[in-house]
Amino acid sequence: MVEAEEAKAGFASSRLDMARFSLIMVFLVGQRWRYVIEKELEPDGITAKQWLMAIVVANGFKTPPSIQEVADALSNTHQNVKQIADGMEKRGFMRLWRDEKNKRIIRMQVTDKCIALFKDREEKDVQSIFSMFENLTDEEMGALFGIIAKIEHRASQLYENAKAARSGRVKED
Repeated sequence: MVEAEEAKAGFASSRLDMARFSLIMVFLVGQRWRYVIEKELEPDGITAKQWLMAIVVANGFKTPPSIQEVADALSNTHQNVKQIADGMEKRGFMRLWRDEKNKRIIRMQVTDKCIALFKDREEKDVQSIFSMFENLTDEEMGALFGIIAKIEHRASQLYENAKAARSGRVKED
């Protein structure tokens, strides 16, 4: 495979070429980091999807979210989130229950066992995160932080538009 620096040189001639290169690289980096994270989580018997879901459930909501809210946050299907959550519940990492006001809604919350796992992993996780970005200066890290936030915002808009189009609703930017 062509090295990233060599490929980058071939794509640097226009905004479209740079956007194509960046999109491809975002996908490749995501795949590679997922592989690394899976390997690091393997001894604890948790997958990258379970890890991400636990982080979102524990930190992304003020009150215990519904499965659909988590699915929306993860840009995933209700069915897929339910399947992952069921597996986590069987292993004691997630608690699922029916909403008291609307029994059709299933709420979810990480358990003390899940919180303990994250606490036990904290030092290893910090080292892993630092290693993923060790080739960036503090200034580059700050710039990346701002750029990623802008990219995520735009991705969220496009995702909502695609969902609306798929369901027959039209949504404007």
